[in-house]
Amino acid sequence: MDVMAIAATAMQQDILKLDGISHNLANALTPGYKRQVMVTQQFASQMDDVRASGVALRSVAEGAKTSIDTTAATLRYTAKMQDVAIEGDGFFELAGPNGTQYTRQGSFHTDVNGRLVGAQGLPMMGVGGELVLSDAPFSIEANGDVRQGDNLIGRLKLVQFTHPDALLPSGGGMYRQGDTQIDFTAREPRLKAGFEENSNVDSAQEMVHLTATMRHFESLQKVMQGYDEVLGKAFTKLGEF
Repeated sequence: MDVMAIAATAMQQDILKLDGISHNLANALTPGYKRQVMVTQQFASQMDDVRASGVALRSVAEGAKTSIDTTAATLRYTAKMQDVAIEGDGFFELAGPNGTQYTRQGSFHTDVNGRLVGAQGLPMMGVGGELVLSDAPFSIEANGDVRQGDNLIGRLKLVQFTHPDALLPSGGGMYRQGDTQIDFTAREPRLKAGFEENSNVDSAQEMVHLTATMRHFESLQKVMQGYDEVLGKAFTKLGEF
């Protein structure tokens, strides 16, 4: 087995890990953000495939994917009735310019057209479509009902997925459906008014992962350099005969 190929494959994996860590650290304060985890085929499993098939070791990037850590984060009290946090699983649905988006961010306001929009300015979807409000103050109840005084405007659309870890990040705490499916049998989550969900990123933990990954990458560099020196000396000796 080519030592250089093995080391290069492991270094590719470290680069992918560093990319995920950088996204997590950049969004440590983004409300509703779920940390990214890079999932790749275990190296031992790759080696077994190589021995069984006889083909060259494939690039880690070919089989890598981004998984979402859906662990619930802490809630921050805002005292604003227009802020709501989802208790349990579930995502709000929004109408994005390039298709449907999903988020855990529950900070709402109205735009110039009276539409209920999220923190990114995208229209929030209700059970029956977009929610359009008047200039009067509004509140959101635990079941997602949006009210202005005694008037029921509509109900926020809350979506759950069979495999939420397979959602695709689209930036700023927003996600696309990807390959996962909506779970229509799941029990609807409850909302908690006056609260906003924090990011579930632990900055200290991410820094530990960053340091460990960088040291692993540097050790692989030394392996490649050392192996290259050994090959160079071997070729020099062979040339003397």
